[in-house]
Amino acid sequence: MMKQVFGFPVYITNIDEKLYNKKEIIKDIGCNFKKDKTRNSWENGNQYKKSNLHHNYGDYNNKNFKQLNYQSLIPVYEKKITDFLNSLHFTKPVNFKFNIVNYTCMTSSQYMKSHYHPDTDFTAVHYLSFDNKFHKPTLFENTNHFSEYTTKLRPHLNNLFDKNDLQHSWYYDCWSFDTKEDDLCITPAFLFHSVPNQNLSKKLRITIVLNITIE
Repeated sequence: MMKQVFGFPVYITNIDEKLYNKKEIIKDIGCNFKKDKTRNSWENGNQYKKSNLHHNYGDYNNKNFKQLNYQSLIPVYEKKITDFLNSLHFTKPVNFKFNIVNYTCMTSSQYMKSHYHPDTDFTAVHYLSFDNKFHKPTLFENTNHFSEYTTKLRPHLNNLFDKNDLQHSWYYDCWSFDTKEDDLCITPAFLFHSVPNQNLSKKLRITIVLNITIE
């Protein structure tokens, strides 16, 4: 389903877990997580506040960790991405390529700082393991300067807008969607986003991250 947040297109669909080898992927990620809960080569040498999570961006060929087999997911993602791009109504047919750039795994008190994906056109997050009673979804950030004006200089509007109504997202500094396990969320790559500090849960919060490029 196509939605809009801050005026940007957001495509959210659910993936049938029977279409791919879900248990094996979760098992392998969980095994890697036990070896190092803060696997974070992405931010090595960063002088600023770092994220606190386990993922494999920039650390793909580390022999200390299991290499993941995503083959069962490739045709599933390809179909979902095709549906998304068709819904954008381009002026002419387009070709695309995509790649799985990362997975993330978190437990209580872990988080990922604000970032965007500068080297691609769209990015997607597959919520592979997600407990919507305890886990927090991706937080999208409104970089339109008017959001600061609306919330701070015109606070009386807070009583008029519904914080759960997506059409009012333009008014707020950030927004998150009601997320369920196996949701796939596709957004423009330049839309800033972060993962908030997670609550305590018996279940690991696991996502797979894709980059999608129009050729």
